[in-house]
Amino acid sequence: MAKKSLLMIDKDVYYAGIYANRFEKGGWKVWVEENIAGAKKRLKRCSPDVVIIDLDPLEEALAFLTELRAGPKTTKTLQVALTKHGDRETMLRAQKVGVDTYLLKGHFVPSEAVKKVKRFLE
Repeated sequence: MAKKSLLMIDKDVYYAGIYANRFEKGGWKVWVEENIAGAKKRLKRCSPDVVIIDLDPLEEALAFLTELRAGPKTTKTLQVALTKHGDRETMLRAQKVGVDTYLLKGHFVPSEAVKKVKRFLE
């Protein structure tokens, strides 16, 4: 079975590193970018199976996800929002732009996030 790949976008590099480490231990290839500009550059070189993004700043993240969903290489990429924004309006906006699943920071430990993402890919 081919190794799954993941792009993690979060300005909190330490926090993203914890998640990246957990996915890598599960056999994933992981790239971490601390901003959307870095993520766009990375996406020119790779097509990850999963993108996990912090929705902060919200408008920039939603615009990026809309663009990602429309991209020829990334239409099938699983989009995961991992964020502190737990309000219904933000969740609905994220769903509208194509987020496949929504994880609240502080409500999931990294190992639970790995399991949830794996289930979506099965």
